[in-house]
Order: sequence, then C-alpha cells, then structure tokens
Amino acid sequence: MHDLPNVVLTPAQREALRRWSRERPGRDVRARIVLDAADGVPVSDSARALGVSRPTVASWRARYAAQGLPGLEHRPRAGRPPRIDEARVVASTLAGPPPPRPSWSARALAGRLGMSHTTLSAVWRRWGVDGDGTSPVTLPTTPPLTCREPLLLGVWQEGDAAVVLLAEVPSGQAGGGTGASFVRAPADERLALDAALTDALGDGDGPAVRAGAAGGGGELAGLLAAVRDEHPGLAVRAVTFGGAAPGAAARGGVRAGRAESWHVAGESMGWAATLGVVCQLQLRHGQVSAGVAHRSLLEALRARDGGPLVWRRPTGGTVAEPLAPAPRAFDQLALGSFNEKLVIESIREAGSLSRVEIAGRTGLTPQAVSRITRNLLTSAFLVEDSVRPGVKGKPRVPLRLRADAACAIGVHLDPEMITQVVVDLCGGVLDQRVLPLRERADPASVVDSMTRLAGEAMSSGVIPGTLLGIGVAVPGPLDAAAGVLCDPPLFDGWHDVPLRAALTERLGVPVTVEKDATAAAIGERWVGATGRTGDFVYLYLGTGAGAGAFLNGDVYRGRTGNAGEFGELCALSLGLAVPGGERVRVPECAPMSAALANAAAAGLGLPEGPGRYERLCAAAAGGDARAVAAIREVAKVLARGATGMVDLLDTTLLIVGGPAVPPPVADVFLTEISAAVNRFPLARRLRRVRVEHSVLNDSAAAVGAASGVFHASFAPRLRTLARGEAAV
Repeated sequence: MHDLPNVVLTPAQREALRRWSRERPGRDVRARIVLDAADGVPVSDSARALGVSRPTVASWRARYAAQGLPGLEHRPRAGRPPRIDEARVVASTLAGPPPPRPSWSARALAGRLGMSHTTLSAVWRRWGVDGDGTSPVTLPTTPPLTCREPLLLGVWQEGDAAVVLLAEVPSGQAGGGTGASFVRAPADERLALDAALTDALGDGDGPAVRAGAAGGGGELAGLLAAVRDEHPGLAVRAVTFGGAAPGAAARGGVRAGRAESWHVAGESMGWAATLGVVCQLQLRHGQVSAGVAHRSLLEALRARDGGPLVWRRPTGGTVAEPLAPAPRAFDQLALGSFNEKLVIESIREAGSLSRVEIAGRTGLTPQAVSRITRNLLTSAFLVEDSVRPGVKGKPRVPLRLRADAACAIGVHLDPEMITQVVVDLCGGVLDQRVLPLRERADPASVVDSMTRLAGEAMSSGVIPGTLLGIGVAVPGPLDAAAGVLCDPPLFDGWHDVPLRAALTERLGVPVTVEKDATAAAIGERWVGATGRTGDFVYLYLGTGAGAGAFLNGDVYRGRTGNAGEFGELCALSLGLAVPGGERVRVPECAPMSAALANAAAAGLGLPEGPGRYERLCAAAAGGDARAVAAIREVAKVLARGATGMVDLLDTTLLIVGGPAVPPPVADVFLTEISAAVNRFPLARRLRRVRVEHSVLNDSAAAVGAASGVFHASFAPRLRTLARGEAAV
C-alpha cells in the first residue's frame, strides 16, 4: 500500500464520477473511495469511514488510477465464468506482460483477463503452463496433444467448424540454433504477434460450438492432401473444432511410416485462440521461418471474404512483406525529444558550441536552447567548456558532450574472431578484447563467449556513466527486426540463430544486431564528427565485402536490414555470369583471402597461420612488387563494384575501411577506387567523388556496433504514430 498511485481529479472528472455513481445502486462506495483519494484521505481513514477493508480501498484506488471509470466496474472475481476460452488465457500467458515485467503472476494475469486467480491457475494446470510461458503446452484435446516445437502446417475453417494441422519439429532440426533448449523471443515480438492475431481474427471467436458443424467438403480434403505431399516425413496432428471431421478418404491413415492422429478440441477451446497458442510456441524456435509463416497466415486471415478459410504453410521460404503502416501525426513528446536530440547532434558534430551558435544551427529559439541545455547540464550529459575570449558583449560559454556520461559495448562477430570494445559517448575506445575462433565456432559456444566477454567488461570497472546497451555487428543475411542471423557464409551450422534474444536474456541489457558494413558506417558517422556530416557510402572490406550508406542524413538499412551487398555489384560490373544468366560471385568479394591467393600464385611465400594478411601488407609497404600487385588486383575488381555504387546512389564521398585496408596498403585501395569512380560513371562530369580512408581502425565494425547504440538513442528523427497507435 506504500506504492499507491496519486489520484488527481479535475472538476469535470469529479462530476463524471458523481454522475456515474448515481446511475446504478452500489456504486457510491467505489466513488467515495476515489474522491477520498483525490482529497488526500489516508487509506485507513477512508476504509474506517466507509466500513470496508483497507485492501478494498487500495484496490479500487489503483484500478481507477490505471483505467479511469472503466476500472471501477465489477469484474468476475470468484468461481468459473460461464464460458472461458482457455486457449485465449494460454495465448496471453505465452505472449507475456509488457516490459519491464518478465513474466505473469497468476494474480496479475487474472486481473488483466477479468477472472479469479484460482480459475486461471486451474487453466494453467490443465494446459501444463506457468507464468514464465517457457514449458511445453499440452492441449486438452481428446486424446491430449503435447506441443514442444510445433510447426503450424495448415488451417481450415468454415462457420463453427475448424481444423488446425500441426507437426512437431523432428529431433535434431530445431530452429533455435544456439544449442540452448529454449530461447524466448523478445517481448515486443510476442506482444505484436498476439495483437495482430487478435485484430485479424476479430472478437467473435469463443469456445468451440458443437452443434451444426460443417462436413469439411473438398477444401479440407484438398488441404490435407497438399500438406501430406509437402511434408511427407512429418507426423501430422489434426485438431478439430466444432465437430469438423473429414471423410475416411481424407484421413489418410499412415503416411511414409508416420501415423496421422486426430484430436478433438475440448469445449473450452476456441480455434482462433488455439491458433494463437501455436503461433506463440513457434516463436520459441526458428523465429525467421516462424515470421514467414505468421505473415502469410495474417494475410490470409485479413483477406477472408466470408467463405471458408483455407491456409497452408508456405514452403518457398519467403512471402511478400506487409505494407508499412501509413504515418500519421507527430506527438508532442516526439517533438520535444527531437529538439533535444537535435541539440546533442549539433554539439557532437562541431565538438563544442555556445548557446547562440546552437540556436543559429538548429533554428530553435534562444529560450528553447536555454531550456534544453539547462536540462542536459543538470543531467550531466553536457559540460561547460572554457569561455572563449575576444567576443564582444557577454562571453559565450561553449558546451560539449561529457564523454563519460554514457557508454556502449560493441561486438563484431567475424568467422575468425570476436572483437569487443567499450566506447564512450565521444567515440573513445576505453577497452578492447579479442577472442580467436579457431576451434569452437558453433552458435552455443559463440554465444557463451560473447556473454563472458561482455560480463567481464561490465564487471571490470572500465564502464563510465550509464551503459546504454550492447551493439553486435554480424555478417549478413539477418532478420534485423527479430535479431536473427540467417545462414551467414563461412558459419557452419548457423541456421536462424536468435542472437539478440539469447544475449538479451543472458546479459539483461538492451541488445541491437546490425550488419557489419552498416555498423561501420554508423561508427564513421559518430566518430568522424565534422568530417562526416554529409551523406556517404562506406565500403567495408574484410573477410567479405559490404557497404553501408548514410542517405538523407540517416543510415539506410533497406526493408529487411540487408542493404549493402556490395560484393554482388563487382560481378555485375565485370559482366560475369554463368550461361543461364546467374551472376558469379568473384573471389575478390573476399578481399583478404583473394589477395593471399594472388600472392601465392605469384610465388610469394608467406608462413601459414594467423597474421598472414598482415605479413602480406607489411611486404607491400616494404616495396615487394609481388605483394603490391596481389593487393592491387583485388582493389581493381572492388573499384568496378564501387563504380556501380556511385552510379546507383549518386554519392560524392566514398569511405574505404575494414580489416582488409590497414594503413600500410590503404593508398593502393584508395588510388584504384578513386580512379574508377571518377572515370566510368555516366555523370562523372557533374561530380567529383572523394575517396577517403576510414577514421576507424581495424575494429571499425565493433566501434560501429557501439556507435549504433548511440545513434539509436540520440540521432534526431521524428517518430510518427502509425494508425491505431497511441502516444506514450
């Protein structure tokens, strides 16, 4: 009772409360409880005056503070409601509560759903779940069906009848990929899926009705046949609702040595909510494949026209992306945050600025600048620099970012090593750790190593101020929204690895996952400050070749976060393709190994083992013609790809960096690329393309990953509200 929220009532709210109290008998006590709270009456005094218990007073006060008048309405608190959709209860359990609460308690979820906690606990027992939502789920069908790693294969529904087709992921083919038995999807994904399914299915789905079931007809038989043909090695489990049952021909009996089984749903299970349960379970393993299936299912649900619903799991691996929500209005909180970040960005780019200079650069009024900078100084985010001499009138006091006000950890995952850095707010590297991956590079071992390295940094005392988060730079492809790494080249056994979820769960801090080239571009922008305020393309050359881009003042990631596959442009620019037209991936797309191969072909002997490329670069810097030629041949091919990038994006600044471009050989790359991008593009007469070496060292991706945390926190951008979204 010590944490009760304050209740403040305007005159209009007081009148609405009194009017609500007069509308129905029995409401006067609840109204008096709220009025006492607004008048500052202690809980014990209010309870004594009204003749109720103190917990009753505290409960009604809290419910009004959270929900307003609707919170004062009576909800069922004891006994079993006449009809509970138990599947809806379990789907809500698996979706979990909004952050920061990690899991539901029986009382909290019961209050959310409007039932007693004893009723909810009984549902949990029947389905074999708990508030954590991490255990297998047993559907109370006849016979019961336990789901550990289910695959949703198909759905048929007509009227009150429905059939949901499932299978279990075969042993050894789990999609999680980290070696752990369970990695929970992030809360925002679980809640977004639950909301999307609820919206697509509407409010009319209750427990299954046993009367008037449809017979299935040709649509169900066709769906069963298609599922059997597409998944011949899986044992299909059919859950039937509303008395739906196919004929004997459709049942199929035994298929490829695996018996199909049929399970009749209990009367307290709705088909749509059961669908939600299965979809939530799919998020536990293989988030990418689950996302593809869920998008396809949502499209089918939204496209229903009143006829039978027939859907089956897509087998092609991809479906069309849903349209992005149309932006609507800016909310006031976003506008205030934008102005504050605009001030931070201006100071960061210039190094230091006076308040007058901030107003001139940003267009904000002097009063707004004064208010914003005062808040940032109070929070120790900015610090005043020494007064500039020689200015008439009131001396101007420059403001600069306080480097130790915050920091971030950046991690670069490369096929050969893990590089981790701790970066302060001004881009200074406070700590660096490197772990070679010569032996164990499976997902479970790598996640363990990342966790250990981050934990060591967090406990070593090198982290100043606030740790804003951890950024991880990885080779693509990846599902950026889910933080899942999808079959990256040179990583054996890495199939749909939920890297972000695994690290977030273990470290307890926010984690972002970014492509390495995109991360390097963000780092260049953040650390490069004044020299990198405009648009540019960053060619990241290392084990592979990628590109990151800043366009129109912000990083460009593409629709799925996989923009910048620069290596493909090299093959296209050279016109290399197989007879069927498919492009050939040129060896130079792996610059370091290609240069070493060129050197070996030229007869330059380099000892095997770690550091071979560094020795090649040292030989080139020392004037060895074979070493210089080996690197130059790689640079020429990459230069043609850079030409395609310049033609596509009309950029005037190319940054070249990464482990393949250390200072001893940087001039070789810069010379070849500069010559190509200013010779071949069609618009060469209209622009001169500057080609510059990165200000970052060979830890560009790791520093960029940490900078990505800063960029997400402080880059000025206006966030618009999508349709149906409320301002927070």
